Amino acid sequence: MTRVVAAALVISWILLGMPEVTWLDVWVHDFLPRPEWLRTTAYVVGLVLGPTIGWTFAAVLFVLAWRRRDLRLWKALALHAICCATLLTRWFFDRMRPIEYHLPSYPSGHAVAIASVAFTIVVLTKRYLAWGVLAVLVGGFARVVLEMHWVTDVIGAVLGVTGVGLVAALALGLVTSGRELVPHLVRPRRRP
Repeated sequence: MTRVVAAALVISWILLGMPEVTWLDVWVHDFLPRPEWLRTTAYVVGLVLGPTIGWTFAAVLFVLAWRRRDLRLWKALALHAICCATLLTRWFFDRMRPIEYHLPSYPSGHAVAIASVAFTIVVLTKRYLAWGVLAVLVGGFARVVLEMHWVTDVIGAVLGVTGVGLVAALALGLVTSGRELVPHLVRPRRRP
């Protein structure tokens, strides 16, 4: 079942990136209020929750794996790198941003970094899912407020990281099932 969910997420990520702009993107862009205090807050959030957090997390994982000689931490570093690599697909999708900018928009790099860190932490600890979701929502909202991304850029980043991350976590042996990651959200299986 986990492989089916991962495949559905990856397919959704690809399909969501195909149109240049969706009706949801236009609606959110046109109707989202952007007072100056919100833009300032979003800018600060973007400094903390973005590529900086992704690189910092990778560096911490590297140091911990090196010092402890822990294979599981090396695998987690590989998982984080694979999740972050979904960002490289932005040249395949080549979507324009809501504002003039030199890089393609889909998927959002900030959202990829946040989702990669959150996903890797959840895989490692089997905890903190709610904190990860909150970080992705806050970071993604900040990027939309700043008009750096369409809302589907953020959604697509999360779909891609989660789908590719599930496949990678299974392949690396970090999880055997997606049920391990969210046991409190899954009903127990019935015994025959």
